[in-house]
Amino acid sequence: MSFDGAWKVEMLGPYGWETVSTAFLENGRMLGASADHYSIGRYEEDGDTIKVSSRLTQHGRSRTIFGAPREVVDVRLEGTANSAGEIVGKAYPSEGGSFDLNLRLIRLGDLD
Repeated sequence: MSFDGAWKVEMLGPYGWETVSTAFLENGRMLGASADHYSIGRYEEDGDTIKVSSRLTQHGRSRTIFGAPREVVDVRLEGTANSAGEIVGKAYPSEGGSFDLNLRLIRLGDLD
């Protein structure tokens, strides 16, 4: 499976899945943003699995992420494509710790 494309990023919260951003994956590079943050990173794919390393910068209304308010945080995402074509996985702070976030990415379209 090719992961290149535009993706809706959702996080599992106490009230269900919440859309948090849009991500663009192309040739190993990841760019993402919402009204209050942006992310820049790289990804590697291996069959139906993907590993993303990115830096998330909040510039608007800051949200608590990984248990603490942070303006900048390095994040890693590990996910797998499912039969519906979604990427499901977890995001972790790169510096370690036991806190993680359940994420899913839903394909919106191609980039060409």
